[in-house]
Amino acid sequence: MNYSCKEGSLAEYDPEFAGIYFQNDSLRYSFGVTPFEIDRHNLEIPVKIMGAPVSYDRSFTVTIDPSKSTAEPNVHYQIEKEFVIPADSVNGVIDLVILREPLGDDEFKLSFSLDDAGDFKPVNEKFKNLVVYFNNRVDPPDWKDFWGEFSWPDYKLGAWDPLTYIKFIELFREMKHIVPDTYQSMVNEFGEDMKNVEFGWAWDYDKSLTKYVLIPLYQYFMEENPELGIVIPRPDGY
Repeated sequence: MNYSCKEGSLAEYDPEFAGIYFQNDSLRYSFGVTPFEIDRHNLEIPVKIMGAPVSYDRSFTVTIDPSKSTAEPNVHYQIEKEFVIPADSVNGVIDLVILREPLGDDEFKLSFSLDDAGDFKPVNEKFKNLVVYFNNRVDPPDWKDFWGEFSWPDYKLGAWDPLTYIKFIELFREMKHIVPDTYQSMVNEFGEDMKNVEFGWAWDYDKSLTKYVLIPLYQYFMEENPELGIVIPRPDGY
């Protein structure tokens, strides 16, 4: 999973009203190498109010501008009509449920604006609007060969396919519970998603990867789910 945002700086506000504002002007989310079984994600979009909290819940609403959005409701996302700033708090969230399967390889966006309604008024125009971008793309990891060029080890993993990489990372993460010391050493060297591998393969961990990742990977695609059409070379010793 990938998540990022862009922040701005807040201007002065009018103390005569209860102000509400987005803390960022954009957010990004990608399912990336999230396991296959996870078909939706609840993205919490933060909002904040100005002034002191009160002892009761207060509501606010947003408008999605279809002319500035490419995602369709109940196809690519789901969202409620009203949201709450809880009692004794100055923070709230907009729960945006992103639906994975319809995304394909495209990126979608939603353009939000805070409404001048309910218990709050937007602080100003700059902090009234926010755009959320989301996708289901899986980019190849930054693995290098001996000459520093991109290298996908097809002799270990077959031809590049996003499904292979998603399952590879899922199995790699399971090593955390099986061989935690080895897993942590690999994370320290290559990152949580093994994004940075040099010399074509993590050769110092080849035996562990074969046992805990490559053999289960072969079993998953070649024996259990051949209809997916992913061809994985038979691992050494299997």
